[in-house]
Amino acid sequence: MPYIGQQPAPKVVTSSDLADDVVTADKIGDTAISGFNALGAEPADTDELLISDAGTLKRMDYSYIKGGGGLVHISTTTVSSGVSEVAFTSGIDSTYDTYKLLISGMHGASDNQHVQFNYSNDGGSSYLSANYVFGGYTSNTGGSHSNQANGSASNIEFTYETAGNANDESFNAEITMYQFHKTEFHKCISYHSSYFDGSANNTLLIGAASMTANESAVNAVRVKFASGNIDKGTFSLFGVVKS
Repeated sequence: MPYIGQQPAPKVVTSSDLADDVVTADKIGDTAISGFNALGAEPADTDELLISDAGTLKRMDYSYIKGGGGLVHISTTTVSSGVSEVAFTSGIDSTYDTYKLLISGMHGASDNQHVQFNYSNDGGSSYLSANYVFGGYTSNTGGSHSNQANGSASNIEFTYETAGNANDESFNAEITMYQFHKTEFHKCISYHSSYFDGSANNTLLIGAASMTANESAVNAVRVKFASGNIDKGTFSLFGVVKS
């Protein structure tokens, strides 16, 4: 606005200077939100969000809308060329009581190999190689039904018949790990495997496993073939959120 004489001193605009609803969306800067720091993690329970309740803005704690349970992705390893093993050396700690490892499209460089699994107490610097026990039940499309059982092994095996490595064959599994961060319990897991064996039979194996001589916290695990490299596969680790 033009003025005569000396320019008036600036005055701070207060709420009483503005009528209700006078500031429209067109008058709000495009950087009103993007200009602030972005939250790089899941909000805390007491972090507040703005919502519109029939046109009235209200604050709401994140705790009211967050999920009541589910999986939180921790990390994924995708293999596209030969590696001797896939290891998860971080992310297994006291954050969650239960963890899941999903294996999809694991393919070996060598035919007729068992898929093996090991625990570590030292973040993957070394892996325990004794006192594993495991057992399960397997059935395949060739009509074979068998019990898997081993009372003293150097690895846990997620295969009963060995896995084949034809171009169209793969190994897949869901492994659930319980209470790995605690020291009073044996470190138990359960597993469901679906794979093609060396005779091209689609095979299901459902089992459970543990260790009988080490109660230290487990903070790393690895997956490998008994012999030969892993040449393909996706391996994803998740934490299980309590409901």
